[in-house]
Amino acid sequence: MFRKEALFFLLILIGLLLISNSHLGYSFGDSVFRAIGISPWTQGDDSGLHISVIAGFLALAAGYMGAVKFYQARFPKIRSRIILSCIAFVLLFPIVTENAMILRHYHSYSFSSVAFSEKNSQCSYQSEGASVKANCTLTLINYGQEKVLTIRPYPIQSPMKLKLDPILITLPAHQKLSISTDFDGRLLEEASLSGWSNDIGIEIEFSGVKKKYGKEIDYEWTAG
Repeated sequence: MFRKEALFFLLILIGLLLISNSHLGYSFGDSVFRAIGISPWTQGDDSGLHISVIAGFLALAAGYMGAVKFYQARFPKIRSRIILSCIAFVLLFPIVTENAMILRHYHSYSFSSVAFSEKNSQCSYQSEGASVKANCTLTLINYGQEKVLTIRPYPIQSPMKLKLDPILITLPAHQKLSISTDFDGRLLEEASLSGWSNDIGIEIEFSGVKKKYGKEIDYEWTAG
């Protein structure tokens, strides 16, 4: 018969899942909340209170206190064992999620087997007249088979309107690839631009189909 004390370990597991970061660098809890149509932040993307993480810590705290209360008499080292297990879970979770995706998409050639890590990507910009030169470090993961595709980064939050030209790259099979390369582009209004940003998205074209990773900005849809 399932013992009610075991519910506290279930709470600990739920809490860990909500606060742990996947291999793409974002909270797994954020994905869960968005999948059910709830924003993980109180004021939109990355602003306000982080609801999913707060819920995770509350579940973790409740599970920890309950488990200690019921098991400490029989297992004096329960506190340290739970803490060490939680630390190990958080550290190993990105490795587990990456390898799970590789196994799932091992033989795939489709878009579903390509991922972009916004947390590990950034671009620096320098304009001269209407021309823009961007040096970008982009982190892509190919869970499936080798792919030849074009990529084009774009700024998500920027006071300057610009558009970069795509380049062709080859993604090796079943690997994470960090690419550091230059992109040429142009400003879409009269201005000058200099600086860097890690708030970027990326457009990928593969087999004649385009897909965007990251929040789109209005002028990117209409710029020629």
